[in-house]
Amino acid sequence: MDNSKIFDQKYDRCMSQLKEIDFSDRADILGGGYKNNSLSFDFFNRRLVVTKGGISDIDNKDVTFAIKFLLCQYVLLCPEQLPEISNKLVTFREFKNSGALFSNFTSNTNKIIETSFSGNIEKLEKQCLKLGGIIMGTNSYDICIRFKALPRIPIILNFNDRDDLMPAKASFLYHGDAEKYLDLECLSITSTYLTGQLIN
Repeated sequence: MDNSKIFDQKYDRCMSQLKEIDFSDRADILGGGYKNNSLSFDFFNRRLVVTKGGISDIDNKDVTFAIKFLLCQYVLLCPEQLPEISNKLVTFREFKNSGALFSNFTSNTNKIIETSFSGNIEKLEKQCLKLGGIIMGTNSYDICIRFKALPRIPIILNFNDRDDLMPAKASFLYHGDAEKYLDLECLSITSTYLTGQLIN
């Protein structure tokens, strides 16, 4: 079964659970908007709306089942109260029990960025800015960009271009509290989606 069908089924199950949820008490915790029994969230450079009937883009752009599933989970897994904000930055691998997903995560994110933008850091910067990325000052990397996958899920992309001694190197970082809002599968979707948008 291909991934789209898998996420289609997961999305259907999530929507059944979503119908039992009171949206109004989750908006503030998740950093979203609440109006007319619907929630709205910024997802990178898009605005997505969650209702009891489904998930849509306010600009009528297509929303894949993987992203619909991600938004459902963001609402369903909402903490009972706003967790303490963590400023600690961690790699995907540092999250507990990430081992089984780590290899696929790296193949679908870091390695693709490295091969796609090696020797072309200007293009990477341009693509990042188009997706709402904010350039951050750093002496450790050639470029460091901060994105907001969702209101409570910032992502940092660090990139060092190739040189005479080393190949290009990319890494994605999350804040340590990200796993309080999303499970590992959904966290991996955020960086996989970002990677896909950057290379398109």
